[in-house]
Amino acid sequence: MNTMKHFSNKILQADSYGPVFMYATHRELACAPRHIIRMTEPVNPELLQQAAQRALERFPQMRVGLSRDDDAYRYYFNPLPPVVLPFSDVSPYYIGSKDNNGYLFTLGWKDKTIYMEYQHSLCDGHGFDQFIRAVLFEYLTLCGKPVCNDGSIRTHETEFQLSECEDGYAKLDQADPSEEGHYTVEKSFHAPVADREGNERMTEITFPYSELRNWTHAHGASPISLLYTAISFALYHTYYTEQDAGTPVVAEIPMDLRQIVPSDTTHFFVSLLDLPFEYDWFSLPFAEACQKVRAMFDTQRAPRHAAYWGKAGSTRVSEGHHAEMSIDEKETMMRDMARNYVYRDSFILTNIGRFDIPESMQAYIEDYGAILPCGYQPFGILISSYQGVMKISLAQRENTAALSDAILAQLANCGIHANTKVYTYHPTRYEGKRLMKRPARLQRTARKSVKAEKLTGRHVKRSRVYSRSAK
Repeated sequence: MNTMKHFSNKILQADSYGPVFMYATHRELACAPRHIIRMTEPVNPELLQQAAQRALERFPQMRVGLSRDDDAYRYYFNPLPPVVLPFSDVSPYYIGSKDNNGYLFTLGWKDKTIYMEYQHSLCDGHGFDQFIRAVLFEYLTLCGKPVCNDGSIRTHETEFQLSECEDGYAKLDQADPSEEGHYTVEKSFHAPVADREGNERMTEITFPYSELRNWTHAHGASPISLLYTAISFALYHTYYTEQDAGTPVVAEIPMDLRQIVPSDTTHFFVSLLDLPFEYDWFSLPFAEACQKVRAMFDTQRAPRHAAYWGKAGSTRVSEGHHAEMSIDEKETMMRDMARNYVYRDSFILTNIGRFDIPESMQAYIEDYGAILPCGYQPFGILISSYQGVMKISLAQRENTAALSDAILAQLANCGIHANTKVYTYHPTRYEGKRLMKRPARLQRTARKSVKAEKLTGRHVKRSRVYSRSAK
């Protein structure tokens, strides 16, 4: 399929919420989440690069770079080839920079491991999952493996549709948004925060999903309520002091809005919900505390409520993105907004669910996991699962096992037998001033287009290689 045949200005339009990640840095937000795929055989980087190239033909919305202009950040069509980088747990790279030819995703390898990351303005975890599975399918095909697409992977067998890069937030009125039942965060517990620029301690906690399911079925809980309760109890036993008495733990829970408003979009399309664990719940039996969390979460993720907060957040970001300010002023505003928003909660807890791939591919993929960097929080916690194994990935600033040990103890009390893997981690960084400059030909096109708009005072039709973000 010819990418340019399907190219449209719409591909270069950011969604309503994503731009906050353009203006922020890795110090404020988890700008570059990491996905880790461990293969059964050593990775061939040349074939992996070819696989990425083929996948980009099917995903033109991923074939973009990001430019820092005088008044805003803007996507541009990236004509350069994707690159595959030698990788390690401690990444030396900046996403969107010369390190990876300006792309907003990073593709790396080491021994039997493939690393894939994305700049969060480009997509959310569900959206990038579509690209990950396409790259893996193309890679295994190039390796000569007898893999078969069961229809769940977007490959060349299907045509790219513009709905795959639509702004889903424009559709939220379908869910009849309502603020009713919202939990208002007045105060939340905060653990000590270590050096914001230093390495992070990464702990992978893995256990059989069947053991978690058995306990939740027996006690009227849900997986997320059990795990959040275990984490909250662990925070309480590890960090709480007399001064913290009465203060709740409040987790920021990203919710996939595709569950309530169907969309094929790969762009950012989540609602950031606040889920409290009230202080007096610490004195309850563990199972009863889980039930309290489950009931509260059901209220917070109700369709009308989730749509309301998704729309409120996206409107606030979109207005900032399109405000008449200089780029420096917008960066200051957006970074303050990001810090204030994320630090309102105790930490971020993301559940990206099960990594589903066709059965024919499973024989060649040994393990899967993902990491949510800390950003402005002391912790980043991500939950995933693959082939019946659930994984809690705990990234933390503080280099101590106290919190992870406390989580393990809570899980053991529920009959959940977990294993751990600990290593030093440093996220791929993002900084607007480190972006690779737009290739010269595209710079000339951009200047001409912006000049024409200023002279005419109206929106002008953009070229096929450049577009401002959606109005």
